[in-house]
Amino acid sequence: MYDTTILLLRIAHSISLSATADATVRREYNSLGEMLSHSDNFDGEVKVRPQGSFNLGTAIKPINGSDDDFDVDLVAIVPDKKTAKETKQSVGTVLERSTRNSEKLEPEKKRAWTIAYSNSHVDVVPAIEYKDSDILVTNKDKRNYYTYLASSPFNFKKWFDDKSAGILQQTNNLESAVLDANVEQPEKFSERTILQQIVQLLKFHRNKMFVDRDSELKPISMILTVLAGEAYQQESDLTVGLQNVANNLRKQIQTDSIGNHIFNPVDHSEDFADKWREHPKRERAFYEWLLKVEEDFGNLSGITLEEFNKKMEIIFGESRTNAAFEYLGEQRARQQKSDSVLNSINGTSKEVSKHTFWGD
Repeated sequence: MYDTTILLLRIAHSISLSATADATVRREYNSLGEMLSHSDNFDGEVKVRPQGSFNLGTAIKPINGSDDDFDVDLVAIVPDKKTAKETKQSVGTVLERSTRNSEKLEPEKKRAWTIAYSNSHVDVVPAIEYKDSDILVTNKDKRNYYTYLASSPFNFKKWFDDKSAGILQQTNNLESAVLDANVEQPEKFSERTILQQIVQLLKFHRNKMFVDRDSELKPISMILTVLAGEAYQQESDLTVGLQNVANNLRKQIQTDSIGNHIFNPVDHSEDFADKWREHPKRERAFYEWLLKVEEDFGNLSGITLEEFNKKMEIIFGESRTNAAFEYLGEQRARQQKSDSVLNSINGTSKEVSKHTFWGD
C-alpha cells in the first residue's frame, strides 16, 4: 500500500461525520419519519425513505462548525391523489403542527421543507410514486406555481453501489435495522468503499475552494458524485483511484449543440447541469474547480511525500494533515519493529534504517 494511500484513508476518515453526528442524524431522521408515517393528515399510507449523501455514505463534516453538524435528506412519499401544491402543503402542515419541530421549520423552499438545528438541518422532500421514475417530487417556481418533477434517488443509490463494487482498502461491515415498517433506515457504514472515499475527498476539496464565495456557484454534490462514479474504474487502491478519477472527470461530461450535460445515469430526463444555461457563472465556477482538482489530485503517484504534505495542508488543513502523517509514522515504526523481530528470529543481523516521512 502506498504511503499516500494510508494518509488519504486517515484524511477521509477525519472528514466523515462523527459518531455523535451519525447517531443524531438517525435519531432525527427516525423521529421525523415516524411522525410523518403515523400522521392522520394523509388519506393513506406515507412512506419515508432516505436519499442524498448520507444514504450514499458520502456525507462529510462542514468546513465551518462543529464535528457534530450534519445535513440529511428524507423523502416523504404521500398518497398521489393530490396536486403538487396539495402534496407539498400536506407535508408542511404536519411539520408546522409538530410542537418539537414547528419553531425549527424554515420558510418553504422550492422542493423541500427544512428543519434547522443549531448548525445542521434535515430536508424533508414531499413526493409521490411514479411509474417512469422512482418518484415525482414537488417543485415551486418563482411564480409560486407548483409542478411535479421526476426523480430517481433510489435507483441512483443502486447505480452508485454497483459502481463502488464493494471495493475497500479495509473490511467493510454494513448494518441495516428496521424500526418502523414505513420508515426505511439509511445504511450504516463502519468502513467505506474507495469510491465513497473519493467522493468525500472531492466534496471537501470543493467546499474548501468555495468557502468564502457565493454558495450558489458551488458545484452541487450530485454533479461530483455522478462524474466520480462514471470515472471510477474499480481501482483497488485509493491513491490510484483518486488520481485516475481526477484525470477522467472531464471526459464524463456530455456535450451537444445546446451545451454541456451531466445526466442522471439512471434517468436521462434529469440533467444536473441544466441550470448552467440559465446561470453561466455556475458553469465557469465548475470548470474552475475541475481544473484545480486535476492540478491537486492528478499526479499523486508522481510526487514526494513532502510535496503531498504541502498540497494536503492547503486542502484539508494543517492539523488534519499532520495527524495523518503522525499516524503514518506510527504505522511505519510498528512495521520496522516487526521486521527487526523477524530478522532476529531468522538469525540475521541486518539493521533496519530509521523511517522518515520523506523516504530519506
